[in-house]
Amino acid sequence: MTLQKILIVEDDMIIQMFLSRIIKQAGFDVVGEVRSCDQLLEILTTETPDLILMDIGIVGDKDGVETTAIVNEKYNIPVIFMTGNSDETTLERARKQNPLTVLFKPIDEGRLKRELFQIRDNA
Repeated sequence: MTLQKILIVEDDMIIQMFLSRIIKQAGFDVVGEVRSCDQLLEILTTETPDLILMDIGIVGDKDGVETTAIVNEKYNIPVIFMTGNSDETTLERARKQNPLTVLFKPIDEGRLKRELFQIRDNA
């Protein structure tokens, strides 16, 4: 797997900007920042990211887990989940979508960079 182009799915603009800055500083490209399942599916008609950073609690009628199920079925793009909710029910739903990992909020900048570098280096 090549890792250069990353798409961010996060409905909090401050967190979006934080993630975008970290990703760019680490040498990767941000190919989009969206807030919902509908926006993600729309951007995937024109962009093909190597990885999606997916918040579980996004706006709209589908959460990040349901959105990832669609991505897995139609696009087969790897996903890293992000969540501020660590309850076991949410985590179990997330694990069923086979994410590369789950990052807990607040996002640790060093951990995110380590995960991205590890994915890139193991490609």
